[in-house]
Amino acid sequence: MLALLWPATRATAGEAACPPLVREAPVYPDDMRQTQAQGSVVLDLRLDACGRVVDAAIAESSGHPSFDTAALAASRGWVLGRDVAAGAVDGRLRVPLDFKLPERRSYTYVGHDDWPKSHRRPRYVLESLPGYATPTAVLEGYDLQPEVMLTPPYPYVRNMLFRQRDAEPREYWLFMYLGDRATVAARYRLVMENGEPVVRVAFVCENNEKHCAQERRLVMKGLPFAHAR
Repeated sequence: MLALLWPATRATAGEAACPPLVREAPVYPDDMRQTQAQGSVVLDLRLDACGRVVDAAIAESSGHPSFDTAALAASRGWVLGRDVAAGAVDGRLRVPLDFKLPERRSYTYVGHDDWPKSHRRPRYVLESLPGYATPTAVLEGYDLQPEVMLTPPYPYVRNMLFRQRDAEPREYWLFMYLGDRATVAARYRLVMENGEPVVRVAFVCENNEKHCAQERRLVMKGLPFAHAR
């Protein structure tokens, strides 16, 4: 999403006083993500001998204040190293940053026949999803690769269901939304245990406790076309 490449550096004994490199990418602003906006910023950075950013300004604006602010906020914590500092002119360096969203893909929605018949009446078992505390964290951090989009199973709420590409065992994801915000993420892993069809469900919810409890009960009842035994 954010391309930022720097030459590799190697520390020497004389550089022991310099802090480790820091090159964290800017956070994509929520308002820009919601409107699918993209942009480019050129930063004007002033560096010390270790490559620490001691001052940052916008050399060329993206035209979106949110992008400019995010770029400045990230760059002020950078430590780029002695090699980068040595290439700066009078201690100053111009750095371009691109804010780009993944390309939108179009999918053909199929019915529920993609869900194997072997798991139409399975046992559902709750399991954890370590490292993901919210549905937004799943959307931003999990390597989601939809291969087949299934018809959304719940007509009364905005939701989507898809099969994950090349997952073994077979894996499906359900996301439920409140407006534009994902409030539920559920991963379904289809396995056979002692000859019995089992769906292992990782459930993540971001809402009040009552709402999350209701949605968890709904998910653990099974999908409408594959109810739990």
